[in-house]
Amino acid sequence: MNILKKIGASALAGSLVAVSASAGELSATGTWELTFKSDDNVNTGNPFGSKSAIGFNGSGDVDGVGTATWFAAINDNSPAGFSSHQITIDMGDMGSFGFDQGVGAYGANTIDDKSPTAWEESWHNTANSSGGLTANGGAGGVFGYKNTFAGMNLTVEYAPNLNAADAGDGGTGATTATADSGSNMNFAVTNATLVEGLDFGAGYGENSSDNLSQANTNDVTSIVGYANYTMGSATVGITLSESSGGTAGANEVEAYGIAFNVNDNLSISYNEHNNTYKKAGAGPDVEQQATGMAIAYTMGGAKLAIQNNEMDNVKGTSGTNDEITEVSLTLAF
Repeated sequence: MNILKKIGASALAGSLVAVSASAGELSATGTWELTFKSDDNVNTGNPFGSKSAIGFNGSGDVDGVGTATWFAAINDNSPAGFSSHQITIDMGDMGSFGFDQGVGAYGANTIDDKSPTAWEESWHNTANSSGGLTANGGAGGVFGYKNTFAGMNLTVEYAPNLNAADAGDGGTGATTATADSGSNMNFAVTNATLVEGLDFGAGYGENSSDNLSQANTNDVTSIVGYANYTMGSATVGITLSESSGGTAGANEVEAYGIAFNVNDNLSISYNEHNNTYKKAGAGPDVEQQATGMAIAYTMGGAKLAIQNNEMDNVKGTSGTNDEITEVSLTLAF
């Protein structure tokens, strides 16, 4: 019996060595941010606050496979554990595969609103903090792939379960009977080298619903495209997207932006984001309109940024408006 145990232990150890990562490096970075926020739609109490975050990056060679890289972040919202983490295996010409838990590194979600800005999007931190792209798979418990073909960058994301939570030990977490447990596949293709100064791309995503207890049993699809052009110190851009299907109806988004680098330290921008809610049932279509202005100044490892965003017809509800002003001082170390 003891001999069998020894043989089994040796075989297990050998298999682990075969796929183990060689000793690599682990580094840490951090940020501290002092903020001020004024929101016309929410009683924020004390408008001043601060938050901090620590990011860990590690890498090592995986025998016979490629290079493994790991990232994990801890911030004030996750004092008991990581707020997001990701593992990636880079296999050279074959591309890189990864598992993403909250980073948002893959698929169409990476280009939901690419209109240029000095700091944040024109809908950031408003009563509807969303770019309007619904069939994007999210960024929790998803598999991803990246590679470059003929100069075009491809990123693909697969979400096995849209209601999955991170159990942290090989599980997906519990799902509820009223939740949509469908899957999602989405991708994006981008290029920033084909035409000098032009950065462009397009993406597509589809939610496949498989929970018959849901009213939303129809598949939901999203398509998105963007183009940004840089001329000297100025960058202008547009992002267009449309999501349709399900019971919520369709969303059509038009986002525009212009950003200007005054010098190496100072940048300013103006953005518009129009999201038309096309009602699936009775009722007229309603356009949610958001505008934003931002200014940012960097001083070595410090950044001072100011953002003012206004939104009308929040989430397609006529007469519901919001305006926020944010001031941020960030120190990186």
